[in-house]
Amino acid sequence: MTTDSLDEYLKETRYCDIHSQEIDDFYRAIGSRDTNEIANLIFNFVRDSVKYRFDYPWVKASETLRKKTGNCFNKANLQIALLRRAGIPAGYGVYLVHKEILKPILPPDIYLLVNQPTVHVFAKLFIHNRWVNLDATVDFELFQCFYNNSSIWSHTHWDGLSDISLDKSFVVEDQGVYANIDLYLSQPPKFWTDNLIQKANCFIEQTIKKMKKEQNDGKSHK
Repeated sequence: MTTDSLDEYLKETRYCDIHSQEIDDFYRAIGSRDTNEIANLIFNFVRDSVKYRFDYPWVKASETLRKKTGNCFNKANLQIALLRRAGIPAGYGVYLVHKEILKPILPPDIYLLVNQPTVHVFAKLFIHNRWVNLDATVDFELFQCFYNNSSIWSHTHWDGLSDISLDKSFVVEDQGVYANIDLYLSQPPKFWTDNLIQKANCFIEQTIKKMKKEQNDGKSHK
């Protein structure tokens, strides 16, 4: 990997709007830290403070930062924008994956509409002279509610060196790392509509609400 080619992974794009006011404010709030600290702070923020919810892919990073919600495309795009603003080369990792990774979080009728395999996007950063997978898709609340007893996702602390990604047994094809996927993000959705997005997100929120109620009821009976 040459220095010139890495420059592509620091650039702004239409959706990775690293020079927007929101992204700039976040960067300035980080303060002076080393590269590992910054990457870890951004990873933890995007993973757990930006809740996983379904959305269209054509959402700017600054908008996802305002919303504090997004799907894998949105969360990866925000994470990459924040890393690039901090001067850390970052790109879009693209997998084709078994659609079963979405089964726990979708109503059955919407799950049937999902392609097999389906596309999963996550952030990769270039650190210590190599690319590292740092997948911030699944927040802790989502993990607890839907994936805690599954091998699909883990929710672990990043040690600054290792990859964090979904279980490789669910990956059909690793399509590599890209500096710009704006063309893909801007494509019309295959089946998603406003109503389906709302229904899918209501399913997630109602299931999480039920889990929390059961947890609180369990505590009150102790």
